[in-house]
Amino acid sequence: MFSVQNLRLPFPTAVSCLAALLMVSAMPTTGWAQKSSSRGNRAPNVNLLDQKAAAAQEQFLNSQAELAREYEEIGEIEKAQSVLRTMLKLSPDLTQIRDKIEALEESRIAGNEVTMEIDPSRGWMPTNVAVQKDKIIRFESTGEFRMLINQTVTPSGFQTEDVKTDLAAGVPLGALMGLIVDGKGKSGDPFAVGQKSEVKASQEGQLFVRVNVPPGSKCTGKIRLQITGDIITRGNASSGR
Repeated sequence: MFSVQNLRLPFPTAVSCLAALLMVSAMPTTGWAQKSSSRGNRAPNVNLLDQKAAAAQEQFLNSQAELAREYEEIGEIEKAQSVLRTMLKLSPDLTQIRDKIEALEESRIAGNEVTMEIDPSRGWMPTNVAVQKDKIIRFESTGEFRMLINQTVTPSGFQTEDVKTDLAAGVPLGALMGLIVDGKGKSGDPFAVGQKSEVKASQEGQLFVRVNVPPGSKCTGKIRLQITGDIITRGNASSGR
């Protein structure tokens, strides 16, 4: 029987198979029932038909598994996942297929990576990363810096009105944070990145980062940031990922 062994996997024409099934299900059955009853013992054996159906399903799953594997080998991860999802609809109890889809997703996401150094004394820095709404962005940062604040502050605290220059509200002082700016220049709310985090993009646009310090602060040190996830970089923009 079918076994998704190492499922390193692959989509030709599940559509044609499904179309054929739909055509058969749409045909009238009344006449068939009458003819079948008149044939008596000549009626096909149900067990034999069940065996044929199981064999056909196994053959289809094996061909799809091979196709998914070939897609994966040439780097077409999303097409391999599409094939596997078709297989999963046919056999939802095959947990190996579900596990393989998740493994391919992790592989696809890990393949998108940007590493950069951040100067805490600078303002918002472009990451050269584009993101899409509700897609996952992963951050991991290392390093440390010293901060010297020489600023007059009223009882109201630091200003938080201008996201471009002021201290960001809702993000810890000194924390690394991100900001997404859409094609029209409209920015969302700053969000904390910290040492390690995973966030879902609030909107489509370009990703910027900086350290949340008051304007005019003197900062020395460096932070190294790695960005991965379902992101669009210069390297993968042409592939549409």
